[in-house]
Amino acid sequence: MAESMLRGAIRTTIFLLVMWSAVNANACTISEDMEGSLPLNSVEIPNSARLRIADMVFAARQWPDVDIRGIVYAGGYVKERNPKALADQRASALESYLLQLGIKKGDIWLNKRIIRKRDAADDGSRTLYQIGVTLVPICHDGCDRLCDDPRVTPMSKAVK
Repeated sequence: MAESMLRGAIRTTIFLLVMWSAVNANACTISEDMEGSLPLNSVEIPNSARLRIADMVFAARQWPDVDIRGIVYAGGYVKERNPKALADQRASALESYLLQLGIKKGDIWLNKRIIRKRDAADDGSRTLYQIGVTLVPICHDGCDRLCDDPRVTPMSKAVK
């Protein structure tokens, strides 16, 4: 449930951003995404997540003539000690890391929540994603031009 809620929130945010920033919102979807698990009660962002986020920022910097929006998803699992505080601390840690990577403070959105129960992964195992980051382009004159740019790999593309 938590994973599907996180994925639903990511997809909804991407959809709304594309609708907001693109003249032709159905042309394609452009984003870099990650989600990750942490040990219970931990706020330390693992090196594997830091490397993935750094790779995402590097890929996003290839998008021509855009700024980058960073969307942080941070949750505290209801069975952790003080889940609201953990969500706040995780969001702060991810925001700080995005700032270190050069994402502008005003271009970072924080989405904090309490995770009520674990979700089932595709293989049936129980999952718990307490953190996630999505990067999307901020296009001042519309993002439709990015859909056919060879430097950009869209996540989805509409049939024309």
